[in-house]
Amino acid sequence: MSSDTFYIKEGSHFKLWVSLKNKISFEAELMEQGIPYHIDDNQSTLGSDIRYFLPDDYREKIDAIIMDIGIPASTDTITMHDIADSRKVQKLYLVAVLAVVLLLVIIAIFDINS
Repeated sequence: MSSDTFYIKEGSHFKLWVSLKNKISFEAELMEQGIPYHIDDNQSTLGSDIRYFLPDDYREKIDAIIMDIGIPASTDTITMHDIADSRKVQKLYLVAVLAVVLLLVIIAIFDINS
């Protein structure tokens, strides 16, 4: 839906960043509601977010979609991070730290016995 919706970038619009993992559900809901959108084809593929250009006329509908589905989205000025992903990283970090500490304790016990 990028080539035939370029007119959105030229009109009154706002930009919304949506995580790649939420792309399908977000676009399905936009299509179901009949909301036109344009995806930035020239954006960097290094990030995991997709930039959408959306008409200002549909701002309230899009806000309702985001709230109903529970998609973390952000604008260019207000960034939002997925808290669930942050907790997963924190849990992984905690497990790694505990593993290192446990390994050091085991090494210290065997070193004392030797």
